[in-house]
Amino acid sequence: MVHYSELFLSAGRCEIPSSTAVVPLPEARARPESKRRARLKVGTRGAQRVEQSGQREIAHTPVLLKEVTSFLVSQRDTCIVDVTVGLGGHAEALLQADMTLELLGIDRDEEALSVARERLAPFGKRVRLVHGTFRELPQLLQQAGWEYVDGIFADLGVSSLQLDRGARGMSFRLDAPLDMRMDQHHGMTAAEWLASATEEEMADVFWQLGEERSSRRIARHLVRRRGLKPFETTTDLAHEVASAVGQATHRRQRIHPATRVFQALRIFLNDELGELAALLETAPKLLRPRGHMVVISYHSLEDRLVKRCFRSLDRCGFQLPVRRVVRPSDEEVVENPRARSAKLRVLERGDVR
Repeated sequence: MVHYSELFLSAGRCEIPSSTAVVPLPEARARPESKRRARLKVGTRGAQRVEQSGQREIAHTPVLLKEVTSFLVSQRDTCIVDVTVGLGGHAEALLQADMTLELLGIDRDEEALSVARERLAPFGKRVRLVHGTFRELPQLLQQAGWEYVDGIFADLGVSSLQLDRGARGMSFRLDAPLDMRMDQHHGMTAAEWLASATEEEMADVFWQLGEERSSRRIARHLVRRRGLKPFETTTDLAHEVASAVGQATHRRQRIHPATRVFQALRIFLNDELGELAALLETAPKLLRPRGHMVVISYHSLEDRLVKRCFRSLDRCGFQLPVRRVVRPSDEEVVENPRARSAKLRVLERGDVR
């Protein structure tokens, strides 16, 4: 399997132009069983559940909305690409803020796209929504007839639509089939991977993508357990991970023992870091002069890729309008607790001479 330190290094290059200075990430270290690691926060793109007439609806609460709008809405005719359009919250705000703005929305979750289509329908021909991935961005722009754009926006992480739909299997809060795919028409499910992965492969994924310090112990326990009965549901997997960690360790942790394992599985099965690295490699060169690329990340693995790439491009045809990471205000976190771990970074393309 791919060693994710290699992915970090490749994303850190972002060779635009060829003179770009590279600050590579350090090599990943061996997995310890006991050394304490910083806790990763599992991010969700802001949304909250609302109960109405006995049916659950999704009321979208976009994260860092004012900041995103200020960086992406300009005084000129603007073409924006939202590569994680999701439920359409940020896209709606951008379209409302500038009546001349045109937007191309991309997402690989067809269920989310159906919600966004209904929400953004009032904007008519100013918005186009397509199913696709980060890797397909250049082709999707070409199909839309756009060579360059004024802004590119990515809100990484998992939307509440994906977390709160039981059939998606993204969360152990609900007893659901072990799926975890963002695009349910492609790729291996979590249940299928857990049935076939070796103990070493499991431990590598749990450590590299979840920074789970008990990764080897958990992997060993899961392999023994699947020999008796295959994993089929989220609660079953969460229970076995907790059993592997043990009650003493469980009591010392402020999060459920399965949190990092579920995060690691989701990132791995959806190739989230590979997709992000591809986006960081191609997206900056698609910006017009003075165009902005805005990325919101929710955990350290994502933010590390974005930070290193943006810094490597600074003063090499690009600049950082805001050198420090932008975080939600205390007021926003109170209103939308899921915004707590959000980090926004901005890259601006310089004038072409």
